[in-house]
Amino acid sequence: MEWAPRDAQVVLRGSSEQLRVASRVLSRVKTHCHWGSSEDKVRRLVKPWFVEKGLCRLSPMNTLRPVEKLLYNSQPSLSIGKDSKNDVVISDPLVSRHHCIIELDADRGAIYVTDRSTNGTFLNGIRLPSKKLGKVLLSHGDELLLKDPAGGEQEFGYIVNLQELQVRHPIKLDAPQRLLTAEEMAPVGRDFA
Repeated sequence: MEWAPRDAQVVLRGSSEQLRVASRVLSRVKTHCHWGSSEDKVRRLVKPWFVEKGLCRLSPMNTLRPVEKLLYNSQPSLSIGKDSKNDVVISDPLVSRHHCIIELDADRGAIYVTDRSTNGTFLNGIRLPSKKLGKVLLSHGDELLLKDPAGGEQEFGYIVNLQELQVRHPIKLDAPQRLLTAEEMAPVGRDFA
């Protein structure tokens, strides 16, 4: 895969299986970038690494309170909504009891957001799919809005600050090498006397 981010072009080469896998990756990039894109986000989608622990800070864009939570294996989620059992409780008529959830997906090694509301959750101004349709990769600097920005309140939400504290990078395996026998390792020489 050759990628020219400034030109927004990708060239794929390889076997039919490699092209199939690369096409799936590009489809994933296209899907997740519908809610905002950056070179870093595309790079993470093309060549992912696994976040095992991350600090999620939500900086309010209005009168909401700031939020901070460490996400890791035994505490992977941060819930937002009207219900008192949420991590972040927001009393507003347009906020659902269980509005949205931010979670560290251990299988995918990334932090995602899922809309669980009636009125919608918006990422970078675009409505998230319903929880039945899936979750969207969350990136540092994203705007997470709890009300429709077209309805007048364009800043009822948070700026997302993600800090990846424990990351497992993919392991690159080298091609197998043949081991030499003792005879093959013995010095080879000739007597020229």
